[in-house]
Amino acid sequence: MGRNLPSFITSVSGRDDALDLVAEPRQVKRLPAPLKLATRLAPTVRATLRVVEVTDGVATFSVDAHAGGLPAHKLLGLAASRIETVVTAKGLPAGSVRVLPDARIALDVQRLLQARLPGASVADVSFRDGLVVLDGTAA
Repeated sequence: MGRNLPSFITSVSGRDDALDLVAEPRQVKRLPAPLKLATRLAPTVRATLRVVEVTDGVATFSVDAHAGGLPAHKLLGLAASRIETVVTAKGLPAGSVRVLPDARIALDVQRLLQARLPGASVADVSFRDGLVVLDGTAA
């Protein structure tokens, strides 16, 4: 597992083109009230992410998440402002992670990569057996 993952992510694995995550959202500070209540009922979230498309360095992922057998991905929109706060607090470009309708997340991989490796570019993003694979050019 990557060393820079948020502490509330307790497990990362994968199969084929899917990335599987297990999270303990009760460890996230300042959750919106509806999410805080949901974590009392179902403290562990299991999610599967798949790359839907990559356009101009922005990867769109579908999110299928469940907590206690309930569809947790329907609550994803409630976490949008908290996600933005965490992204900017980590010194990453504001707006580089966006929660979209229909349980999808857009990740501006190009902007995030530019923040760390100026001049590098991303042509594709995929998941392969638990690994995130970037295809592009180095600076």
